[in-house]
Amino acid sequence: MFHKQIHSLRGFSIGLIIITSAFAAQPDLTQPGVIAGINRSETYNLGATGLRGWIAISSKGGGDTGLITDQSRQILVTHCEAPANAVLAVDDVILGAVAASSGTVPDFTSDCRKAFANAITNAEKTGAGKLRVKRWRAGTVTFENITLPILGSYSTTAPFSCPKSTLILNNVRNKMVADLLANPNYLTTGFGGACSGIALLAGVKPGDPNYDEVQTRLQTFARAQAKRGAIGDGIIIWEWSYMLIFLSEYYLLTNDAQVVPGILNFTMALSEAQSFYGTYGHEVCVIRDDSGRRTSRFYGPVNAVGGTAMIALALGKKALVAARQPIAPEIETAIDRSAKFFAFYVNKG
Repeated sequence: MFHKQIHSLRGFSIGLIIITSAFAAQPDLTQPGVIAGINRSETYNLGATGLRGWIAISSKGGGDTGLITDQSRQILVTHCEAPANAVLAVDDVILGAVAASSGTVPDFTSDCRKAFANAITNAEKTGAGKLRVKRWRAGTVTFENITLPILGSYSTTAPFSCPKSTLILNNVRNKMVADLLANPNYLTTGFGGACSGIALLAGVKPGDPNYDEVQTRLQTFARAQAKRGAIGDGIIIWEWSYMLIFLSEYYLLTNDAQVVPGILNFTMALSEAQSFYGTYGHEVCVIRDDSGRRTSRFYGPVNAVGGTAMIALALGKKALVAARQPIAPEIETAIDRSAKFFAFYVNKG
C-alpha cells in the first residue's frame, strides 16, 4: 500500500510539472539577446494595422494548453506595412494597446493577442480611429498612434444587417480584385486558390469595376482545375473539397460545359475517399481489413474537412443534375452516409 501511494504521488508530481511547464513564464522580449533567439516561422496577422507579429504560445502540446497565447503579454513585430509603418518597425515590441489618441498606455494584463484585437475594434468605432500602442524599441519606451479607418461598430446581428461587416467585405473584395489583376499567378492550385475563387465568385457582381476581367480569370482558372482533376496525395481532402465547391458554384453561375467532366471527377474522387461511416480525415480513407470498409488514417476523422466534403458532394451532385449528367450510385451513397453521420449530432452539441 505504501509503495502504491508513493507511485501515485510520483505520478501526481509529474502531472504538476507538466502543467506548470505548459504555463511557464514567457520570454521577456525587452531583455538583451532575447529577440535574436526568437523563431519567427510562426507569426500572427495583427488585423488592419499592416503588422504581423510573434506571440509566445503556452505549449506545443494539445488540449487546453496547446497553441494558445493566454499567458503572453508582448508582441514582437516581424512584418510592418501601412498604416503602422509610420510609427513601428520590425523588431519593435508592443507592450500595450488602447483605442485613444493621447495619454499613457498600460501594459497588457491579459492575452495580448485578444487584447490587441479588442483595441483595434474599439479604435475603428465612429469617433475614434486611433490605435495607441506602447512601443519598446532598443531599450526606449514611447507611446505611438496608428491611424485606422473609421468603420463604425458591429451590429448585434453581425455579420448580417451590419454596415461594418458589409464595409469590411467590400474592402476585402476590392483588395482581392486588385491583387488578382496585378498578379497572373494569384489563383493557384490547392485549397487556397479554390477559396479565393469562391470568394471572387460570390463577391464580384455584374456592374462592379473590373467584372469582365475577373470573370475571364475565373474561367481560365476553373477550366484548368477541371482539366487537372482530383490528383495528388497527402492532405488532399481539403483541396478536393474546396475545389469541388468552387467548380460547382462556377458551373451553376455560368453553365460552362467545359468544367463538367472535372466536377464529375472531383465528386467521384471524394465519394470513393470517404470512410464507411461517412467521415473524412485529411487524406483518402483506406481499407484496413478483409471487410472492404474504408476508415480514416492516422488519428481518425477530421470533421472540419468532413463537413466541407459533405457540402462539396451535395453541390457536385446539384451541378451534375443541372448539367443533365447521370448520378453514380457511389455519389448517392457517400452523400447519404455523410448526412446520417452529421445528423446524429443534431441537437447534441
